[in-house]
Amino acid sequence: MRVIIPLHITGFWYVVESYNPVFTGSLGAGITLDPPVIAEESSYDCELLINDECVVSPVIVTARRLAQISSDSGVSLSSKVALGNGYGLSAASTLAYLIIKTGNTNRYTLNKAAITAHVAEVLNKTGYGDVIAEFYGGGLVLRTQPGPPGIGSVDIIPVSKSLKVVTVVLGSLTTTEMMLRYGFKINEVGKSVYRKFLEDTTIESFVDLAREFSLSVGMLSNDLDTLLKSKLSKYLSNGCVLGYFIKKKLLTVIVEDECLVEVTDILSRYVGLPKVFNIARHGLIVMPK
Repeated sequence: MRVIIPLHITGFWYVVESYNPVFTGSLGAGITLDPPVIAEESSYDCELLINDECVVSPVIVTARRLAQISSDSGVSLSSKVALGNGYGLSAASTLAYLIIKTGNTNRYTLNKAAITAHVAEVLNKTGYGDVIAEFYGGGLVLRTQPGPPGIGSVDIIPVSKSLKVVTVVLGSLTTTEMMLRYGFKINEVGKSVYRKFLEDTTIESFVDLAREFSLSVGMLSNDLDTLLKSKLSKYLSNGCVLGYFIKKKLLTVIVEDECLVEVTDILSRYVGLPKVFNIARHGLIVMPK
């Protein structure tokens, strides 16, 4: 079995808590990215292998316990990104792991696997909306009801195929650390920004509000904001760069394909190593043997 899952970067959100982790989640919006995570069963003596490196994941341990499955075989993932950088890889790896490990049983459906993955993420405080966004995918994903597939809900906003997403990793910050540092501001600002987005659900509005969110919360510093506005001013003014924002320590720039080379060159000179992604038009894909 092969499982293909897009990555996901949230632009803004706020957490909706419940006594039951199934109903805990977040409302917000984000973009799904290609190249996706590709996962297959592994014969190596490692429960989770990411880019040929054995990873010990508390989320996977929780997911295995919840699903009551054995650890006699593992899952191997290939991805362009690493854990802990804001791409939703934790959710993608947990969802892929559960689908592959339960694929030969009659007890699990894709929704059940996604619910378990979401609960494992919530219990470990590693994610609140990535599972459902990656499950459905489609581009710009608006989370309209908190929770996993089958309980939560999303709406998909089509975006132009000419758009690219350029990211620069500026450091590492776990979701737990992020919520401890910014949690109150995230929920306060997130509610306001989310309501604004519902009035204008366009990609342009999304990136503008994501910048407002990351600046107000504190993830985007004033110094970096000033630098980016200065170095990208030509492309921002002519609409070739739609905008930018930061989630955790991940700078995300949405840019038209026609000025991709110039923008990546500017980012590499003044900010850091850029990675280029397409906006994924798909969600979860399962390819049985």
